[in-house]
Amino acid sequence: MILKNSTRYFFLFLAVLIFSCEEDDVREVTLYEKGLTEANASSTNIRFGETVEFTSTSRKALTTNWTFAGGWPATSINSNVDVTYANPGTYEAKLVVKYIDNTIETKTFTIVVAGIDPALPFGGAALDLEGTIQAENYDLGGENVAYHDNEEENLAVTAGSATYREDDGVDIELGTTSTHISNSNAGEWMNYTVNVIETGNYNFEFKVASGSPTGGKSIRLQSVNQSTGVTTNLGETGNFANTGGWSVFTSKLISGVTLTAGLNTLRFYFTGADTNLDKVNVAAVGPVLPINGLGVFTERAITAANLGQTPVNNGNFIITPVNSNAYEGTNAYLYRFDPLNSGNNVTGFALSVMAPVTSPLNATAYNYYNIALKTTSTKNLRIRMNTSAGNYWITLNSTTDATYGMARDGAWHALKIPLTDFKKDGNGADILPNRDKITACLVLRTDDADYPTYLATPSAFEWHVDDLFYSVD
Repeated sequence: MILKNSTRYFFLFLAVLIFSCEEDDVREVTLYEKGLTEANASSTNIRFGETVEFTSTSRKALTTNWTFAGGWPATSINSNVDVTYANPGTYEAKLVVKYIDNTIETKTFTIVVAGIDPALPFGGAALDLEGTIQAENYDLGGENVAYHDNEEENLAVTAGSATYREDDGVDIELGTTSTHISNSNAGEWMNYTVNVIETGNYNFEFKVASGSPTGGKSIRLQSVNQSTGVTTNLGETGNFANTGGWSVFTSKLISGVTLTAGLNTLRFYFTGADTNLDKVNVAAVGPVLPINGLGVFTERAITAANLGQTPVNNGNFIITPVNSNAYEGTNAYLYRFDPLNSGNNVTGFALSVMAPVTSPLNATAYNYYNIALKTTSTKNLRIRMNTSAGNYWITLNSTTDATYGMARDGAWHALKIPLTDFKKDGNGADILPNRDKITACLVLRTDDADYPTYLATPSAFEWHVDDLFYSVD
């Protein structure tokens, strides 16, 4: 009886289930299309300084994130972005896309950024240094690659010189005693690719000439980055006086230039006109020995020292320590005539005194007074030493400047002044018998006759001072 009822209930349940399924609605499920990562770059091979346009056309993206190694900007969340590459190299640009279903996909681009064209040394091989760089043997490559000249023609050939090089317009003159660069102008330059044998310091001796009444202008020595062409200043020759003719060459030295072993590109840059250049002798600098002298205000290695105290304003000067662009080391002084703000206004002159730490200073063992000066002032300057026996000075002016190597061109000049030239009161006996009695080692003073000019134009007197020491030779 129980079995019969169980069977009856089973068939009833089965019937209900069948009819129930027949009555349910059929439901459809739609599967959405997956997101797609798509992007492109306008170029993958460019030169430094150029720009690449990156575009993402990815569909159904929730977020878009770009990273650009070596580029600017370095990152972006925009679909479209322009990226500039400042330096040569090979870089990766990456796009990371996150979709609405939280899946993440990436796409990368390799961007090759080329530098400037490789240097082509004259003759096919870089000149070994140490050695001599002949000015006319600059690199191959032409205008704005190996050189820059203000005009296309070779002015020396136009004036009758034979032709040395057919490839460009640098003004090369074949003289009777030398082949050299002539007709220089401000902003012109030549590149020279050299092979430095050993890392170290080198002296560059420029052989220059000028027949101009005002002399020749400075040549700037520069290093050229071989990938980007960016220049770094290494030093200047400074302006120089008339040498006695356009083919009468003299030496101007840039010393202690640090060069790294391997290929280097050097540039000779003309800062002005009227300078002929024959060649540059480059020699390694040996170990620097201490100067046989007595240091007062110098950062050189020197055998003895009696340092000068901080200079004192005794009238109308503002004296400012300078910690950049010194002649030697890092420290210098700037002397400026400024009676209104000096705090010690006197009439008739400007005066400053640097006394030795140990007084009196004894310079009996020395023959020369060395000092580095920089100015554009055209007025006279007295350089004086005070002793217990009187005051002794020289006067720098248009006559004596050349004697001591001074020029009023805004560049540093190292002066070596014989102690015998320091005369009592400017025109009496020399200081030699009283070299052991020095109570002030540097007294800067204006000339009385120039005071009205300084009073009307304070900026007419601005002198930088550095590297003061006594030496045997």
